[in-house]
Amino acid sequence: MSAEVYGRWDDGYVVRRMRRDEIAQVLEWIGALITVSVDLDVAMDVRGQEVDGFYVGELNGEVIASLVETPVADDLMYLGYVYVVERCRLRGFARRLITTAHDVARRQNWTGIFSLDSLQDVEPLYVKFDYKTAYRTTGYNGTVSPNVDREGFGTDIREVKAIN
Repeated sequence: MSAEVYGRWDDGYVVRRMRRDEIAQVLEWIGALITVSVDLDVAMDVRGQEVDGFYVGELNGEVIASLVETPVADDLMYLGYVYVVERCRLRGFARRLITTAHDVARRQNWTGIFSLDSLQDVEPLYVKFDYKTAYRTTGYNGTVSPNVDREGFGTDIREVKAIN
């Protein structure tokens, strides 16, 4: 498999193609924030390991960031698995990763729209790239009362904690 390097900076940061053996680390990072499945494995199996769209960011040889592009339609690309390890945040690594992914798509003459999901505290990062918030969702964890009327409308949720 090619270890294609897409970008290299003087501070030791490199954006390159993700390798299959790095998927577990990316799933661990993202899984700590949200529920994830094995769809990253499936995406790499379906699209192949030699295609653009699976990115990692390395700092002095250590993988510290990730981003995956998934084509949704001819004119729509979904960005997911965007992550930078906490100790390396606020140093421009996510910006360079996103910019590199956009540049690779443009070099391939792709002119569509990028979309993504975002946790609320990361939303300001994407605004810097002219992303617009289309909608907000709120997830809930809790216990459903055993007395819920399953034939009626609404629910009786107790011990609810919102997760964003």
